[in-house]
Amino acid sequence: MPEQSKTWVDDTTLRVMTYKSGSFTFQLGFELDEVQAMLDRVNDSQNRFNKTPSLPLIIDQVQEKVLASSIYSTNTIEGGQFTEQETADILKQDPKTIQKSEERRLTNLKESIDWIKGQSSKKLSPLSGSAFLLETIFHLHILVSQNLSEQHNPAGQLRNNQPTQKTIVGNEVHGGTYRPPKCIEDIEYLIQAWVEWLNSPSIINQPVIIRACLAHYYFELIHPFWDGNGRTGRLIEMLILEQSGYRFSSSAIWKYYQTNIHEYFALFNQCRKHAERKLANPNQLFIAFVLKGMFETIEYLHDESNRLIEFLLYQTALNNAKFDKKISDRQFNLIHTVLIVCGENKKHFSKAELYRIPRIQILFSGKTDRTFYRDIDKLIEMNFLSEQDGLIFVGN
Repeated sequence: MPEQSKTWVDDTTLRVMTYKSGSFTFQLGFELDEVQAMLDRVNDSQNRFNKTPSLPLIIDQVQEKVLASSIYSTNTIEGGQFTEQETADILKQDPKTIQKSEERRLTNLKESIDWIKGQSSKKLSPLSGSAFLLETIFHLHILVSQNLSEQHNPAGQLRNNQPTQKTIVGNEVHGGTYRPPKCIEDIEYLIQAWVEWLNSPSIINQPVIIRACLAHYYFELIHPFWDGNGRTGRLIEMLILEQSGYRFSSSAIWKYYQTNIHEYFALFNQCRKHAERKLANPNQLFIAFVLKGMFETIEYLHDESNRLIEFLLYQTALNNAKFDKKISDRQFNLIHTVLIVCGENKKHFSKAELYRIPRIQILFSGKTDRTFYRDIDKLIEMNFLSEQDGLIFVGN
């Protein structure tokens, strides 16, 4: 049996020899010049997002939406069956009242994210990383795995395959299968080497997004636990990003991974095979994928924040118009009712269709239909409502 050993090939490459799993190499494996332009775009976009007005209403609503979307996405990647709305509803419940393991996975993820948020930075530091602690891996796995009825996956305990036990990662649909290290001695040694590599001077000073996605990538290759490796790996990536000021995008990118799930899984296999064949820059494709995802994610966050700010300004203008008696209480209530019925039905209505809706008819009890149409036209004239292709919209 070969001796375990670690060799620094250069200041960014650590080669590890294990007892039974052969050699394992941690490396940057990419060309910075090829991704620098996208890296700059991501950091510029994140920096602008971090400067979004910190109005509590805006922050709270963005945070609530990102939380539900992120947890839905990372849970769905691992085979979860809840819809995004069902996920949001479960997260609003008291965790103490939840009994089913499928639902506890969601509340466990929320607790994990809350723990990470406690270590986040409001200032973007794209080239300044924080040391990663070995115990953090186990803490995150305990958080995602606690109180579940999965006897085969002890929370915080490393995998130790017996001779008859096989662990196979991936499938042929997503680029092939992979057998990760299986004996606990190799897994322990590789996890320690992973942390050593991650905290080495030349790696900790890499662009934070590069370090975060490679931490995620190599953690998944080690696959140290029986279950929960995907969720834990994405949380590790999130933690590294949050500590350097990548607010909200750190977990919102999980939606991008879930939407592009085939490419996400296939790239793990493709990059691994490139490394095995000793091709140049084997990690380039995964890094480019993550950077593209971060940019699209942050641009979405900009759009969502701008939408909320516009709505807040709209609500302020509407309240002022009511206070100044430019619109009546009935017209004020008409706008809110239109907003509710359109939201509930996920569609827009014509004037005539709106007038036939019972809750709108209640507002005009004892009035003629001319009063309804006059109110609608006045609100359109004041830009509180608009008409497009015969349908009524809230706002202009």
